[in-house]
Formats: sequence, structure tokens, C-alpha cells
Amino acid sequence: MHNIIICSVSESYNNLINYFSEQWIKALKKVPDIHVKELLFDTITETDEELMEMLNSGSCSMLCYNNCGLLLSDDSGNIWEKYGINVYDFLLDHPRNYDDSLKNPIQNLHVICLDQNHADFVKRFYPKVKEVIYLPDSGVKEVDTIKPFHERSMDVLYCGNCQNSHEAVADVEFLPDNGMKMYEEAIGYIFDDPSLTAEDAVEKYLNENGFDCGTETLYDLFVNRQVSRCVEDIVRREYKLMVMHALDMADIKVDVYGTGWVDEERPFSDNIRIHERVSPAECHKLVGDAKIDLSIMPWFKKGSSEKPFAGMMNGAVCVSDTSTYLEENYIDGIDIMLFDLNHIEKAVQDIMWLLANPKEAEIIAMNGHHHVMENDGTDARIKQLLEIME
Repeated sequence: MHNIIICSVSESYNNLINYFSEQWIKALKKVPDIHVKELLFDTITETDEELMEMLNSGSCSMLCYNNCGLLLSDDSGNIWEKYGINVYDFLLDHPRNYDDSLKNPIQNLHVICLDQNHADFVKRFYPKVKEVIYLPDSGVKEVDTIKPFHERSMDVLYCGNCQNSHEAVADVEFLPDNGMKMYEEAIGYIFDDPSLTAEDAVEKYLNENGFDCGTETLYDLFVNRQVSRCVEDIVRREYKLMVMHALDMADIKVDVYGTGWVDEERPFSDNIRIHERVSPAECHKLVGDAKIDLSIMPWFKKGSSEKPFAGMMNGAVCVSDTSTYLEENYIDGIDIMLFDLNHIEKAVQDIMWLLANPKEAEIIAMNGHHHVMENDGTDARIKQLLEIME
């Protein structure tokens, strides 16, 4: 029997972490010889006998999202180090956001990244981490019955926020114009080639302009000054608005659930119907009533967020910007519709074709549903993770 502790938090603190943690718990309970316990680390008590038995069993691991419970301590120090527990920390976001726990990590920390680029970033800038694992996110099936394509009430759904505009950026004193030229050039590089990461683009500028920067300087730029995050935010906002404006111009109706979508310079028409942000569970239920689930992923170029998988699992046709993982594991036009960010017109054409050809769209939706249920749902991903943990 192997014991697995899932660390989450009080519901009011972060419902996204708890939602995905609940899916892990459901999947793990289906696996023989696994005993799983959810631990709300912000309400832990020393009288939890079940927890103490698991910690002392000699066969126990902790699994968490985004450092949740990672630094849990008692009077004698970190509880996971004290009992020699292997911790598997699943980072939903870029690892630069978790510097406080990665720079001087606890013992037996295994970091799981959704994107190979993120895994490489951890290996490069956080060499003290015991193990770095690349594993894409997984989808959640929220609806009990898959509604036929033609019965779905929404043509296109997008659940997610749009990045905010940056009023100011961090100065970089050793660069020309305090780094303004670097921001401009790096952003331009990405618009020329959207497969680049923001870190790639910044380093490209530095190398082409004769700035021989070592790991320490790059760490300062990427982590302390958040230069690459700023570049990424600017690019992501621009691309998201470009996609939405292209759909608007094509007279395609899109229901958007999220914040940050106001474009004062170029307001959307009534085609783009913006709603308040909803919970993760409600978002997945909405997908179950959408013909097309639009995915504009976080800047994952060699991996995947849960977004494409969630669309397919709940019966919609997923139209997503591409990544190497999606290209290698799915087939454009068969079980998914993929587009490059520098060819947004393909996404528009694909969506128009899907809406005009519901029978063919239904086949693609069902192909995607069966494929993702087999390979990229929570049950499948937990199986992969348990194999890695063994």
C-alpha cells in the first residue's frame, strides 16, 4: 500500500488548486493499493492520527499544485524533510513565479512542469532541485452526457482572462535606453516567430547586440526584474486581442468568460459577448454546451495546459494554437483543429467551416473526445505520474 497526500487549501483561498486536486483524488481512488488523503494545509492539526500514520509508514508521497503545502513546518522544521517524504510539485505556471521555493528547495522535491521549456528553465536556473519532470496538464470531464454538436447553444466559447496592459516595465540600466530597445526587439522577434519563448527572445537580443550575459545576469533579468514575464504578457495580450478581433470581423459569435477583455482602442462589436469570470467547474460545464471551445494557451510551446483537453473531453471541437505536444499527439482536422498564432486566419476559416458543416464537426468532436479520454484525461495522467513516482 502506498500512501499519497494531496495538499490543497481552504476553498476561499484558491478554488482552481482545489478543483484540480479533487480530480486527482477521484483518479487515485480508482487505483488499487493506493491510500489517498486530502490535507488542507492551512487547517492542519497535530492530532491528525491518520496523517501521522501515513508519514511514518515508510511508503508515502505528497502531491500538490503550485507549492501548496510545500513549506509546511512544525517546531522542528519542514514536515516533509523531517519524515523523508518525496514531494511532487505540479507547477501550473512558469517556474519563475516560484523562486521562493525553487532557489533553495526542500529535500526530495520533484518539480513537474507542463512544458518542456519550463522544465529546462528549472534545470538551468534552479540546479538544487532534486528532479525535474515534464508532463503536460490533463483534462477534466465535467458533463455526464455529451450533448450532440447541433444541440449546443453556443457557437464558440472562450473561458479565460486577457493579460492586462503594462503601464511600465522594469528598467535595465546596463542596456541602451535602459532596456527599452531590448523590450521592443524581443517583442518583435516573437511576432516574427511565435514559437520562441520570451526568454529566447530576450537572449537573442542580448547575443545579437554583444551582451555576453551569464546565468547570474539572466536570472536577475528573468526572475528578479521579471523582464521575460513582461514581454510574454504584452505578446499574449496582443495575440489574444488579434484572435478575438479576427473572429469579430468574420461575424462569428463568441461567448467570453473572463477579465481584461476591454479594448478601448478598438472596441468589439456585439459578436463578442463578454461575461464575468466563472469557477473552473462552471467553465467545464459551459464547454459541454459549446460547439467549439477556443484555446489560446499560456505560452506553452512544448507542452500543454488543460485547456485543449477540457474542450475535447466535454464534447466540443477544440480549436487551439499549436504546440509540439499537440502536433505530435493529435491530428489537425481529425480530432482537433490547430492553428499557428502567425496564421490566425486559419482559425477563423476552420471555425466558419465547422459551423457550416455540423456533421463533419460532430465526427471531429467525437474523435477528440475518445482520444483525450484515453490519453490526456486525469486518470491517464495519474497513471503516468504513478509510473514516474515508482
